[in-house]
Amino acid sequence: MSIEKKNKELLRNLVSVIEESRKRVAFAINSELTLLYWNIGKLINDDILNNERAEYGQKIIEELSAELTNRYGKGFSKRNIHNFLKFNDIFQKQDIVQTLSAQLTWSHIYSIIYISDNLKREFYTQMCIHERWSVRTLQERMNSMLYERTAISKKPEQTIINELELLKNEQRLTPDLIFRDPYVLDFLDLKDTYSERDLESAILMNLQQFITEMGTEFAFLARQKRIIIDNEDFYIDLLFYHRGLKSLIAIDLKLDKFKAAYKGQMELYLRWLERNEEREGENKPIGLILCAEKSPEQIKYLMIDENEHIKVSEYATTLFPKDILQQKLEKAIELAQNNLDRKY
Repeated sequence: MSIEKKNKELLRNLVSVIEESRKRVAFAINSELTLLYWNIGKLINDDILNNERAEYGQKIIEELSAELTNRYGKGFSKRNIHNFLKFNDIFQKQDIVQTLSAQLTWSHIYSIIYISDNLKREFYTQMCIHERWSVRTLQERMNSMLYERTAISKKPEQTIINELELLKNEQRLTPDLIFRDPYVLDFLDLKDTYSERDLESAILMNLQQFITEMGTEFAFLARQKRIIIDNEDFYIDLLFYHRGLKSLIAIDLKLDKFKAAYKGQMELYLRWLERNEEREGENKPIGLILCAEKSPEQIKYLMIDENEHIKVSEYATTLFPKDILQQKLEKAIELAQNNLDRKY
């Protein structure tokens, strides 16, 4: 080996060691800063609470901000101090904060603490940790109303709590935390008229973005997966594998409204996959029927919402205005809650 090659190898090793060390240092600094911000919030909150006067609180924040900014710089503006107070309000136990500071950056936490709904905030916190979202990804997920689009948001409160506890304590994902409705596929750039093959081809051409919309642990396996039953050919549009669920995921693409027959077709695919493709240690395959529109009555009578292995979701090839999306999701959650109330 020449000296030049030896030097290159040595340089690569040095760069690797330095980069890893810098990451650890940056991580340690972030953790300490996050704990510092929480402690600042706690000290001020405790002082304001003891004085029991709102006007005192505003005055003390202004005075402290001016003094700390003079000593340490712009990181202690009134706005930031209010963020520290909010941080302490939301997460009041120090052991929880220590755990969070070792898993998320302050920028992640800042994005989360202003979510008013406790369950929604916990959902984004745990999914962010589990799927290692960047701050940008977290904000995109929140802006796209991911929580409201997941099946978990339409479940009873105790079910949501239990599944988030499983994710937090055992790193176990459930289908209700993963599958969404609707899926927003605006990146496909499809025209007004297109076929199922066009939709499928557009997804494959934009596979990375499609997987981003689906979730981080999906791995693509096959397109038009051929299966033979009774000497007849059948084709699964898209076949994925989900690492967290340890399950094959069969996706059937439909351009029209959901029909009851689609459930039987998907059940056939899943039984075949279970017998011929499922490996030792894997869980049963899951089917996702992606339709242009759902049929709530048929879905209710078929009891698909109670089926862990078949999911039906709408997809949209154009981006919903956020207010329209919010209305659709609120209506869906209300409908699901009404169905639960009638059931119990």
